Amino acid sequence: MKKIQMLSVVSVICTFVIASVVYAEVPDTKVLAGVCKSNCRANEGVICLERGPCEPANDMLEEAARDCRKGGPAMYEPVTKLTFLDIYSQVLRLDRDLPGVISQLSDEQRYELESRLLAEKGIDTFMGTNPNDPLTRKELKATLSSVTIEDDLGVSTGLASQVFNLHNEKLVVYDPVLYVDEGNGYELWDKRENYSQSLGGDKHYTPKLDNCNNARIVFGDNKNGRIPAIGARIKAGYKVMGRQDDTVTKCEIVMLLSNPAITKSLKDQYNPARPLTKTNFADLLINSMHLQNQLPQGYANLSLQEQYLLKTSLLYKKGISVFTGTNPSDMLTREELARVLYTHPVTEIIGVSNGMANQRFELNNAGFSIYDLHAYVNEGQKDEEWARKNNFQESSSMSKDYAVKLDAGNYASLYFGDDKNGKIPDANSPIKVSYRLYSPVTLLTEDDIICVLGKLAPVPVAEAYEPPPPPFDYTPPTDGFDEPATQI
Repeated sequence: MKKIQMLSVVSVICTFVIASVVYAEVPDTKVLAGVCKSNCRANEGVICLERGPCEPANDMLEEAARDCRKGGPAMYEPVTKLTFLDIYSQVLRLDRDLPGVISQLSDEQRYELESRLLAEKGIDTFMGTNPNDPLTRKELKATLSSVTIEDDLGVSTGLASQVFNLHNEKLVVYDPVLYVDEGNGYELWDKRENYSQSLGGDKHYTPKLDNCNNARIVFGDNKNGRIPAIGARIKAGYKVMGRQDDTVTKCEIVMLLSNPAITKSLKDQYNPARPLTKTNFADLLINSMHLQNQLPQGYANLSLQEQYLLKTSLLYKKGISVFTGTNPSDMLTREELARVLYTHPVTEIIGVSNGMANQRFELNNAGFSIYDLHAYVNEGQKDEEWARKNNFQESSSMSKDYAVKLDAGNYASLYFGDDKNGKIPDANSPIKVSYRLYSPVTLLTEDDIICVLGKLAPVPVAEAYEPPPPPFDYTPPTDGFDEPATQI
């Protein structure tokens, strides 16, 4: 199952570069420099963990972020092609295509494999290159050039001269455009340096630059330039080249590939996840339960509707009745998924105590909501269930308690006490849990279910993945600016 992590990095340098003197529409990435959201779990003091369903830690990105935090020469040293591909491959969720023995490969073998997989996605920049050479600005731009980053800026208040503040940390952006949806879909509005020649109904906007991290989009007043209607949604699209410097550093890659807007656009472009229909779910269940051989010979030549009826009939015989009276194109609901998952509780050992205070163990709940949770500690001869508490305030040093907390990606973690409030599990004690899965907190996608069924099945789900059509294609801008500026 393809997996990644999305992280928000605490940026340390304050510089703003845009695509032209008058083009300042740099979308707000929702993650402000120097801010670690309170609902994120801080990691290494420099990043916030923000994962969606089925997204475990991007180890390479975390390691690079730690190097940036240390400061010193490492902040300015060029990033190697190998390091970039290791991070980039996880961002694109190419581990779906990676062999299980990837950890046993040498750096050179891993680089060759990753570069080939990227070439299959249309990124052939790295084929036949030296993994230890520095990543060039041209190569970085080539990997990002086919992706238009989308960012929702908010909604109109209907007031005159509205201002939308935008932020983009030390990135050169180009081909920026602005769209307004007043109820009939997104429509491209035109940029103007000012409103001196704009009429009241003209769909214009003016970009302005103030100082560090203070770019703004200003709309008119219905006398000079139109006011977007109340509640109108405003969206920007743009491409990024990275920083203005010739050298591409590891810290720059951390900043780029931890940006949620950038990573979402990259995944949508190269490895999109399709919404989960009932026919998708039926296929995945057949694969996870290894029932393919029980389908009649030649069934693949039947119509899609006939294939769906055969598969759902087979699943009904196995006790799965959620497909009764449905159409293959219907979307799977959370309740239907819960009915299937209820009979498959997860039981796993999540770690071994090191005997230290305030230990944390993360559940492998794949971003799914969990319920019916039980935790067991084996300090001797058998598993003993400990009690779940909201906190350790009323726990003594001998209280066999634990607390559960969720991070921003809905990943659950078990916490133990410090031997003053809550007992510390004895060293080398296995920690085992059992729980049931409900559904992810976001839209159900095929990726989510592949991940969770892979956890429940003895053998991971065999996947035949066909990406959906690409995301919405914006209307091409009329005023160009194809090349990024080198200075303001």
